[in-house]
Parts: sequence; structure tokens; C-alpha cells
Amino acid sequence: MQASGQSKETGDCRGSARSAAPYADGPVPSGANGDRKGKDNGTTGTPEEQPAAKKGFLTRVGLLMTTLIPPGGVIASAFNLASTSIGAGIFGLPSATNNSGLIVGLLYLALITFLTIYSVHCLVLVGERIGVFTYEGVTRALLGPAAAHTLAVIRAFFGFSCCVAYVICVHDIIAATMLNVDAPKFLKQKSGVRLLTFLMWLFFMLPLVIPKQIDTLRHVSAFAVVFMVYVVGVVIAHSCTHGLPENVKSIRLTNEEDASVVLFNNGNRAIQGLGVIMFAYVCQITAYEIYYDMTNRSVYKFTVATSLGMLMACAMYVLTSVFGYLDFGSKVTGSVLLLYDPIAVPAMMVAYVGVLVLMFVSFAILLIPSRNALYSIVDWDPEALPFWKRCCSVVFLAGLALVCGLFIPGVNTVFGFAGSLSGGLLGFIFPALIMMYGGGFAWDKVGPYHYITTYGLLICGVVVVVFGTGATIWSAAVQ
Repeated sequence: MQASGQSKETGDCRGSARSAAPYADGPVPSGANGDRKGKDNGTTGTPEEQPAAKKGFLTRVGLLMTTLIPPGGVIASAFNLASTSIGAGIFGLPSATNNSGLIVGLLYLALITFLTIYSVHCLVLVGERIGVFTYEGVTRALLGPAAAHTLAVIRAFFGFSCCVAYVICVHDIIAATMLNVDAPKFLKQKSGVRLLTFLMWLFFMLPLVIPKQIDTLRHVSAFAVVFMVYVVGVVIAHSCTHGLPENVKSIRLTNEEDASVVLFNNGNRAIQGLGVIMFAYVCQITAYEIYYDMTNRSVYKFTVATSLGMLMACAMYVLTSVFGYLDFGSKVTGSVLLLYDPIAVPAMMVAYVGVLVLMFVSFAILLIPSRNALYSIVDWDPEALPFWKRCCSVVFLAGLALVCGLFIPGVNTVFGFAGSLSGGLLGFIFPALIMMYGGGFAWDKVGPYHYITTYGLLICGVVVVVFGTGATIWSAAVQ
């Protein structure tokens, strides 16, 4: 059903977030049970002022970080969105580029970056319009309870799949490191690696899922994203000093026997990389949680934050895709991390530490919306939930992700399936439908740009779901 409500055109053209005039004002319908309603902006405060004599070192550092990255600000939101996107998927991009071809892979990155920014804009625009700030709540208000429950299941599945992938990534890093160090034999075996992975989960991953709000993780998110710049730099340096000089000599336009680097691929192989790239961009799963935590929030400010976060992610993705692919050529068929020797290259060992930090943060950031999606199914309000009940639910989910990550190592097919199916639905199709059913969606009201782009978003989502999922299934069947 289409949400009703007439709205007047204001003519305010301050940035893309204000260009959709039909959503500038209008009645605010009430959401379903458990949905976040609008709160007064500016509720996220800064730490209380303390006498200078009583300020310790950690207090001063905390105040400095709060000054540089204010809670609920545009920069904090940008880092949280970037940290949501930049996860284990970045290290699968060279393989995705190998499948699709270098030029096609870069075109995928550019197109998905633009569509991701626009889809998040659509979500928060309509959410602000109707006064509901959860993905499921907006879907329920506009598309009905059946669509909301479907979305909640998809969102929970995607977030949980990501968490399982992050546990596996931590497991693989530990296994690769233990293989090349002088360590007790037990720690080099599967049981020893699993024990170390469990300890990492217990002391570094589990504590981060306890906070109620994602904005609490803004400082760790900023550190993780900034450190990823170093990781990408190491990937570039390794490529320039190792495989790149030789592989650039065998660049071919299409796939040939002697080609190490291919510019354009065709057939099912060219589509296989689409799911991995789509998976690397899905930040819509946390969009409402991050937007809700903003101070003095507005659609315009959040669109700016989304643009900053996605441009940071895109820059890292392009560099990793190009230099990772040129480093190893056609040999890169999985995670590029597995092709490095962290013991022989100390800089890569430091990079692995940064990757671990990123996995810890992304695990928490994606488990929180997965938790909230399950809350909506059982009609729990995340804002009013008692602390003990929240702890029990997140510990259960985190523990289940740990078990799956330890004992289901062959998750690559599920990973690609989640990127194509869940990513296409969560990232493109549902945001387009929400924009269309948000009221007043007509050519003469929203203008040609929003009208055409919204339909383009919907069509691209269908392409990702159908062809991306089909290519993933085909790839699993032939291997």
C-alpha cells in the first residue's frame, strides 16, 4: 500500500538531501510497536567538564577525541558508515576484479558507490518524513507487516552472515600467523587455532556488542578506518615491489591463456564479482541506527556523512582492487590476505593487526542491527529493553556466530550469496520501494533526477539479486 499524505513543494534546493520537495513536511503517522519515534535532536552530549587539576591522561585523551570526533557528528557518522562497509569484503575485491576484469570491476565500484549514497538518502529522507527510525518500522508503515518481517529476516541473516565471516577472517589470520612462527605444536593445530580465536572473541569482540548505541563505537571505528589506510598502503607497496612489474607486461583486453591481468571478462565469470563488490558496500543495514544517534540530525547532514564514508570506502576499494590484482594476477581466487607471508614481511604483520581491529569493530557494528532486526520480529523496543535482557540476546547471537565461524569454515558460498541476495534487497530494492511509497512520488513533484534514479536503483537491485545470486550458485556448482 502507498502511504498517503499531501505535502507542499518548498523549493529548498540545499543539496541533494533537500531536493525532494514532497518530503519536506506533512503529517507524521505513528509507527508500529517497537519502532523508534523521533527524539529531540542534540540528546547526545559531551563529557562533563572537570577541573583541570583532576584531569588524568586518559581523561585528556578522551576529551581530545571527543573534540576531534564529536559524538553524533557528521565525521562520527561517516566513520561508522565506512567501518560498516569496510570489512572482510575488501580483501575479496582483487579476486572479484580477477573474475569481472579490471575495467569492469572499477565500473562496478563507481556505480555501486553512487547508488549506495542515494539509497541511504532515500531511507533517511522517508524515515524523517514519517517519524520512524528503524528499517523495519519504515517498511511496516509503508509496505505492511509482511514486508517488514521479510526485511527483518533478511537484515538479520545478512548481519549475522557478516559476523560469521569476520570470525572466520580472524581464524584465518591466526592460522596463517601460527603456521610461520615458532609456537607450540598445539597452537598450530585446528584446536589450538580455535582456542586462540575464542580468546580473541571473548576479550575483543564480545565486549563491543554490549553497548546499546552504535555511536558508542565511533572512536574505535575511526581508528579502524584510519588504520585501514595503512593496510591499503602496504598492499600497494607489496604490489610495486613484487608482482606488479611482471604482471603489467601480460595485460590483455579479454581472457587469454597467457593473460595475467584481464581488462574485460565475459560470461558468468564477469558477474561472479558483482556479489562480492555488493557485499562490500552494504551500509544500509546500520543507516537508521547511526542516523538516530546523530546530534541535531538532518537528512542533508547525514547525506554528507554517507558521501564521506562511501568515498573513503571507494578509494580504499579501488586501490586494493587494482594493486592486489596487479600483484598476484590470475592467482588471486580468494581472500588476498592468504597470499601474504606476515612473518617475512613485518609491515604486513602490522597490517594484520589493523585488520583484526577492523574485524572486531565491524563484528559489533553489524551484530547490533542484526539484533535490532530480531527485536522487531518479537516486538521488543531496543530503547526500553532492560540491560540484562539486551546482554543475554547479544551474547547468544555473538556466541552463535562464533560457533558457526569455528566449525563452518566453507562460508565463501554463503558469503557471496548474502552479498547478492541480501545486499541487493537491503541495499537497492527496499530503499527504492520505500522512496516510491513514501508519498507524493511523481515526476512533477520529485523531479526527473529523483524519479529516474529511484527506478534505476530498483532495476539495479533486481539485476544484483537475479544475476549475482545465479552466478554465485553456478560458481559453487562447478567447483
